[in-house]
Amino acid sequence: METLGKYFFAVLGHLFLMPSGAYSQSQDLFSFENVYLHVKKMDSANSAKSISHSSVKAPSLSLDNHTIYFNTSCDGCTLQLLDEDGTVKYTTVIPEDTSNITLPSELVGGCELQIIRGQYCFYGLIEL
Repeated sequence: METLGKYFFAVLGHLFLMPSGAYSQSQDLFSFENVYLHVKKMDSANSAKSISHSSVKAPSLSLDNHTIYFNTSCDGCTLQLLDEDGTVKYTTVIPEDTSNITLPSELVGGCELQIIRGQYCFYGLIEL
């Protein structure tokens, strides 16, 4: 009976150790990085006329190498990448029902990512 108990605990130990090893390997395969966005109003001329008391929810994005994953819908929004001088290096309109966009591989280094939705610009820094 004592041998059976040792065997049981050995098998149980392997069950708990194997998933943690598999988990650490899966973290290496997928290095998603959340992109934290701020918001600014694009058209300040109309801001005095239309005072909104509701909050604006920023899109939720993740980045893996040159692929941006949309965790919330950004259908019809404009995506732009700006260099450190503020020059637009890439722009596209996000198609309907898009879950991710792969950016051109020649874009490297740090840049500002902008998602423009109506009069709001959601922006954050990314490293490609």
